[in-house]
Amino acid sequence: MSVKSLPRWRLVTRALVIGVLFAKHGTRFCVGWLALWLRRSGKARRQAWLGRVVVDLFRQLGATFIKVGQIMSTRPDLIPEYVSTALAELQDHVGPFPFEDVVRSVESDLGRPLGSIFAEFAPVPIASASVAQVHKARLPDGRIVAVKVRRPDVVEICTFDLVVMRLWARLIARIPSIATLSPIETLEEFGRAVFAQLDFRVEANNNRRFRTNFKGHADVVFPDVVETLSSERVLTMSYIAGTKILATRATRSDPKRVARLGLATLMKMIFEDGFVHADLHPGNIFITPDDKLALLDLGLVGELDEPHRKGFSRLFAAWAQRDGDGMARVIHKLSTGSDQADDPERFERLRAAIIEFVGRYWGQRLGDVQVGRVLLDLLGIMRRHRVRVNASFTIVNIAIAVTEGIGKQLDPELDLMQEALPYFLAHPVENLAKA
Repeated sequence: MSVKSLPRWRLVTRALVIGVLFAKHGTRFCVGWLALWLRRSGKARRQAWLGRVVVDLFRQLGATFIKVGQIMSTRPDLIPEYVSTALAELQDHVGPFPFEDVVRSVESDLGRPLGSIFAEFAPVPIASASVAQVHKARLPDGRIVAVKVRRPDVVEICTFDLVVMRLWARLIARIPSIATLSPIETLEEFGRAVFAQLDFRVEANNNRRFRTNFKGHADVVFPDVVETLSSERVLTMSYIAGTKILATRATRSDPKRVARLGLATLMKMIFEDGFVHADLHPGNIFITPDDKLALLDLGLVGELDEPHRKGFSRLFAAWAQRDGDGMARVIHKLSTGSDQADDPERFERLRAAIIEFVGRYWGQRLGDVQVGRVLLDLLGIMRRHRVRVNASFTIVNIAIAVTEGIGKQLDPELDLMQEALPYFLAHPVENLAKA
């Protein structure tokens, strides 16, 4: 990607805005932290203050930082949980861009006047985010569609912002305690994820793959891509009407059934398909009028190969047996850092920490333990012991935590382990030493 198409004055202005906002919120953090310290507020309050300041900073910095923040919220194995949890609040509630720009992008990419493509096209978007907005439209054959259109110049702005981030990453990488977190490599990973969401052809491919994976599953639906009306900047999909999942009680649907359907859908994605929706917040999950589960916004996914699918099964099986040693071996086996894999002492420290962690749950019924909370705590242990794993492994942990949390709101008696039992027992933990 190149920033050359943007006027120099815009780049200079953007650089100044970034600098001013960092200075503003850095000062705000220091003043707030000092006030909390003087009032002898606890460490948790000061940590929460840092998370709040980071969220406000990223939100004001706009598109790139919002997207990077959303991705960072899925990586508590890399950043402290009090920051990742705060970043999970980042949503794309921004004002729409002019309709003239929408028309220009659609006509440029699809090669025809807007009026010859759509019988109707609502000028007011039904959703507006930092990188795109969505308009409701009707095709000449009567089909109702949702048209997602990328914001003008967003690719150039993201490219420039990531250049700035790389400069900062190289700077802080010189600090020994931060260097162990591999800030440059981590940012590159985040950058690839951001650009994947800017190219709607990627999301279109994800839509097709999910629809193929769930062919024959009548209770789960995904938007159908209109291939001839989609491109890098424009994505035309079937419009799915419905109610957001947390408002299920306002519909005729049974909340308990919906909660179990949601978990079963996620378990299939993880253990059967190895292809997981990585942005499962409640705003992307709908219940349709005919009582089906609809999943939207498929730009961010996690992909698990066979070793990672088996690793997840074994991790769940080890947890069910309260086998901290088995859990440590699964994580060690999936570690992507050669220094971790080749350092017996580091592994023993990790193993001891996980065994101690699992020991806290002795005597508790599996159904009484929130598995998502366990997984998040486990990711915290991995971060403290500098264990790096495939990004999708962590993304899936977050998906489990979020889905279980939504399910518990619909049905407080929901037992994730019971729902997952048929999947993780397929890979018994006894074989870990040979895995």
